[in-house]
Amino acid sequence: MKSLPIISLSELEKASPQEIKKLYDVCYEHGFFYLKEHGVSSEIINRTIEASRNFFELPEDVKLNYRQDIQKVYPKTCRGYVPLYGEFLNKEIGFDPKQVFDLGIERPLSEEPFTGPTVIPDDSVAPGFASSHYQLQKEIMTKVTPKLLKGLALALGLEANFFDRYFTEPTLIQRTIYYPAGMGKAGKHTDNGIFTVLIQEYFPQPSLRVHTKEEWIDAPCVEDAFVINLGDLLQMWTKGLFVSTPHEVFHSNSDATRISIPFFVYPNIDTIIEPFGTTEKISSKEVMLKNFVSIWETHEGAGRAKELV
Repeated sequence: MKSLPIISLSELEKASPQEIKKLYDVCYEHGFFYLKEHGVSSEIINRTIEASRNFFELPEDVKLNYRQDIQKVYPKTCRGYVPLYGEFLNKEIGFDPKQVFDLGIERPLSEEPFTGPTVIPDDSVAPGFASSHYQLQKEIMTKVTPKLLKGLALALGLEANFFDRYFTEPTLIQRTIYYPAGMGKAGKHTDNGIFTVLIQEYFPQPSLRVHTKEEWIDAPCVEDAFVINLGDLLQMWTKGLFVSTPHEVFHSNSDATRISIPFFVYPNIDTIIEPFGTTEKISSKEVMLKNFVSIWETHEGAGRAKELV
């Protein structure tokens, strides 16, 4: 495979047998695909990209007012601003040359991890940053996530609403990433959740690279399409039938910075996954916490990064 397949979300919503079969094949073989006809307006996407770039171009001392250690949610590393060389995804690269801001679904502060409000700049500091991100979040979590979960359930031969009970209050890590011109990188890793919805700022030169079963391939931007990749939790849930795929980013364009906006989608924080065909029980919460320790504390990397050095 030299390019990622394209799946239509509108066809999945109609439960098109052809599209469901196509989705099964790509999730079984590669775990990465483009998603078109998703119903999210380009206007809100472009506004969020612009507001993100404006935030990252603020003075460092301003951005540090929203850093991880002043966040309220546990773990603090799941929210807020991370400066250049702050995150560790893989030992091959070490600390990534990129800046990050993480947020989530706004809920009251809770003893549960990954649950609560984000300390985020208001319009007096970063005009449109919070409002555009939360508007885009609503679009992704209402127009994309439920339909994609339905498609995945049908592809697995399950009832269309199989995943609904596990996503009544889903957990979300929403991120905006700033890759500096000519040097932005994210080390080899797998994502940890059910799936990731990635919005890439359009550039003709690809930055994202994906490891298919045969080789590393480029995943160039496709206009009006998101990139979807499956995560470790779904691979665990399906007992390896659907695969979480290693990927990395090299932004080599020396003339422009780049913004990427991934949505890492997880089930309800108290979900207990029972891998198909087994009596095993896996805590989604514990999988998430273990991954955050590996990235931010022990620096072993993200997802299955240790397998990818």
